[in-house]
Amino acid sequence: MSDYEIKIYEEGFEEAQAKIGVEETTEWIGFGQTPADGLKAYYSAEDFDPETRLYAFKGDEMVGFIVSKILPEEEDDKTVKAQHDFPIVKKGHEEVSEVLYKKCMKTLKAKGAKVIEARVGKGWLGTIEQAEKNGYKKNRVYYMSIELPIEKVTAKETEAKFVDFDPVKDKEQIIKIFTETFKMTEEAALTNFEGIVKPPEGWYAQPVLKEDDKIISRGLLYIPEDPKIATFRPLSPDPEKNFDSYLAKVTEIAKEKGSEKFQLFVGGPTMKSQFEFFKGYGFEVGFKVLIFDKEV
Repeated sequence: MSDYEIKIYEEGFEEAQAKIGVEETTEWIGFGQTPADGLKAYYSAEDFDPETRLYAFKGDEMVGFIVSKILPEEEDDKTVKAQHDFPIVKKGHEEVSEVLYKKCMKTLKAKGAKVIEARVGKGWLGTIEQAEKNGYKKNRVYYMSIELPIEKVTAKETEAKFVDFDPVKDKEQIIKIFTETFKMTEEAALTNFEGIVKPPEGWYAQPVLKEDDKIISRGLLYIPEDPKIATFRPLSPDPEKNFDSYLAKVTEIAKEKGSEKFQLFVGGPTMKSQFEFFKGYGFEVGFKVLIFDKEV
């Protein structure tokens, strides 16, 4: 074990982190490793704390990592809470997983955390077992995927018609949606916009509904290089208003790209009502990501 060195985040770690995250989770269901460009954007934010990202090295080689964060304070509960994923390490270096985990716990406790949350799932192989081994108990469903074969899509005809956004004419309005609706900084909003226009992999469509020239509803469809499963996001600002038109638009695009199934993620305090709405269109639960937690 003395051969391993644990480091906090440093600029330049992103490529190796993303590579390990992809290669060591190929058999997982419902886990998506953030690409290196996305990590760089997130880690460049002003409020990012490099001490919440720990990396295991053997010599000059990164062999594993663990990610965590201190959660924002809740209005009705001032308890300091932290959240983490369990370590992802290269095969042959499993022994360093426990070292990363213990170092992460020490870091989060030093930052005042009284409750530790872990994101786990049956499809995130071994994570539930690790949580139970370390004294965590199931708290809630964090988010879940809901899925629908494209051949089973039914959408009513409506007068409202979504069109794909114009990356030049609509740029200012889209960035405003990111900053005002999703509370992104200007820098993060611009990075997000550019990642949609020129993604590092796969392809995006960003359907919008306009009144005159004003965008009143915006959606997003992602089709990976293997197009079988197309992922789209709920409409913003109102997920249910004009949904039939949106569904018709993304279905048209997905069929052209050769997709066979839609996937959508729902979570948060409105998860149950969201699921009931989409269930009415035939969506069924695919997988769940859970929160297990413990007091420290």
